[in-house]
Amino acid sequence: GSLNADKPYDRFVKEQIAGDVLGPSTPEGIIATGFLVCGPWDEVGATQQGAVMRRRVREEELEDMIAAVSQTFLGLTLNCARCHSHKFDPIPQRDYYRFKAALEGVRPADRPVFAPDHAKEREARTVQVGELEKEIAAVEAAGREAVLRKQGRPAAGDGPRPMARWTFEGDARDDVGKMHGTLHGGAIIVNGRLRLDGKGAHLATEPLPRAVREKTLEAWVALPTLDQRGGGVISLQTKDGRVFDAIAFGEREPRKWIAGSDGFTRTRDLTAAAETAKPADLVHVAVVYGADSGIAVYRNGVPYADAYVPSGTNAGLRTYAADESQVLIGLRHTGAGNGFLTGEVAEARLYDRALSAAEVAASFRAGLIDVPLGEALKALTPEQRQHRDHILSELTKARAALAALPPALGLAYAANPGKPEPTFVLRRGDVEKPDEEVSAGALSAVKSPRSDFGLTADAPEGERRRKLADWLAAADNPLTPRVMVNRLWQYHFGRGLVASSSDFGFNGDRPSHPELLDWLADEFVRSGWSVKHLHRLIMLSATYRQSSRPNPEAAAVDADDRLLWRYPARRLEAEAVRDVMLAVSGQLNPRMGGPSYRPFTITVFNSTFYTLIDEATPEMQRRTVYRMNVNSAKDPVLDALDCPDPSVKAPRRAVTTTPLQALGLMNNAFVMRQAKHFAERVAKEAGDESAARVALAYRLALGREPTTAEKERAAGHVREQGVESLCWVLLNASEFLYIR
Repeated sequence: GSLNADKPYDRFVKEQIAGDVLGPSTPEGIIATGFLVCGPWDEVGATQQGAVMRRRVREEELEDMIAAVSQTFLGLTLNCARCHSHKFDPIPQRDYYRFKAALEGVRPADRPVFAPDHAKEREARTVQVGELEKEIAAVEAAGREAVLRKQGRPAAGDGPRPMARWTFEGDARDDVGKMHGTLHGGAIIVNGRLRLDGKGAHLATEPLPRAVREKTLEAWVALPTLDQRGGGVISLQTKDGRVFDAIAFGEREPRKWIAGSDGFTRTRDLTAAAETAKPADLVHVAVVYGADSGIAVYRNGVPYADAYVPSGTNAGLRTYAADESQVLIGLRHTGAGNGFLTGEVAEARLYDRALSAAEVAASFRAGLIDVPLGEALKALTPEQRQHRDHILSELTKARAALAALPPALGLAYAANPGKPEPTFVLRRGDVEKPDEEVSAGALSAVKSPRSDFGLTADAPEGERRRKLADWLAAADNPLTPRVMVNRLWQYHFGRGLVASSSDFGFNGDRPSHPELLDWLADEFVRSGWSVKHLHRLIMLSATYRQSSRPNPEAAAVDADDRLLWRYPARRLEAEAVRDVMLAVSGQLNPRMGGPSYRPFTITVFNSTFYTLIDEATPEMQRRTVYRMNVNSAKDPVLDALDCPDPSVKAPRRAVTTTPLQALGLMNNAFVMRQAKHFAERVAKEAGDESAARVALAYRLALGREPTTAEKERAAGHVREQGVESLCWVLLNASEFLYIR
């Protein structure tokens, strides 16, 4: 969409790197950052037990990201400098890690996308609501402290501040975010506790106002019976209950706590003691979900068992989107038959961050917020009460304004920014051998723009990527415009002015026309980075409009046509072959944008299996660029025509000639179906006259009139085999597959 709208390429580059932090915020900007995270992700490696191994997997993930950015926009193999300074190009190892520091905080995840007219306002309103909530909490905390001092009791609430907290002071609303909760199935509040009967009683909240990724679930709970199985104390789930994380009791092993999850994907049986609490005892339980997908369970402020990192499909840390998730108390997840808890919950909390072990211990020591809000308000001074009333009024207005904004347009798999880890130069690329710490920067060999971003080592994540994006897309960057115009040249001629389009370094090919490359790059920038201007300029040139006819004298001097003495005949890309078949048959669905179509079915049986399908539906007949690729369900025709593996970088496609290509084009069900539709189109548009049908078929398939000899052969073929057979022959013709 961006390229079709001729978005200036410098802006396009910036959005790929930092679209979510550039102003103004747009859905396109967030979606564009998917470029950074669309590479392979080692789910098993990223969720294994060993911290060192997880760091190594993360290092591989970042190297792939750095390789994609540097090769795509700079035409340099910067990733070769991870373990030592580049062997051939002037890239010291330190530059690699400065570049890495700019991307250190990026992780893959689904994130909500809002309409551009409301994204900035939503962000501002969310910040406003958070600040007002903090002010009210501070005033109420002062009242509670006053009550406790008067009673001679230790201060309560000294622990970390939660996102939401349910103290059951007469209602089901949380007293931090004021998120509304509803009691179901006979749940009641008695003496400041939520009483649950294990048969259907539970509390469910309204949708969360903001997304939650790293998180901590915490509760104080009394269990009248320990012989119950599977009840949830507090759970965070998607609204349909298909995905959830929960504190669960006795679900897999009797009398033991676990971190419950959908399909047990993030659940492990814990080597821990069985619960022995008496019916009246309050037990403090917390489950912490870290950024590295690690999970830690605590009981009464101390680790209940060793922390672990789950492995397997969907085992990584889950993001719960704003307006699409909710909290349950007393139920493991919606639809769980044995998920109801028998007991009393004295307090439950949700944090939108992973608490440290020290913070969990501090929260347990601080204990329950057992000073009723009414008493706390009575202890306030008149000025404090007036201030609270004013803030509460402003908060009500801010929440109403936030709630009135349209919900998210959907989720996008894109860069999910987080707090970056410190970046060190690693000796020989080993995560266990850190050397000097570095700040975000770029390539020192490029003198302009400056490679030093002027940032400290602890600079905010968004500022790092913004600086990198500005550096990449600067008008005086000598690499970015040259690399792009070279790729455009390659798309039109099959080979770039620099044949190694992703490697402009010493090991890459020398440019065949260096002055032309320089001139095109300068023209590209002067045109306002207009890609369509470059397309037009190239396609209107005499070089592009040449014939493909051979010239023996020229071939004797330049057999490879490196100097472009003729237009180099080239085969259409695999996707274009499919598209043009759909176009000439009249079956192409031209709808642009939107989700990919999926030419496969999915079966889950312990593992996930993909089965290729070929359906003649409008969705399946969109351009192949919208096709979702699965390695285990490859299209045989596309694969035979050298469609590259989507999991690897392919700056220039191989072009082979094999028997499988001919067999596929002759016998594939898709090709046969398009030949049938092609014939129907010809019959409908050309009428009953055989000669008119032949002429139209040639014009549609080959873009020219048939010669006299071709007319005669085709007419005879149509008489013997029919128009459909002629259309099938044309779809298999070399002239149909090649640009000349």
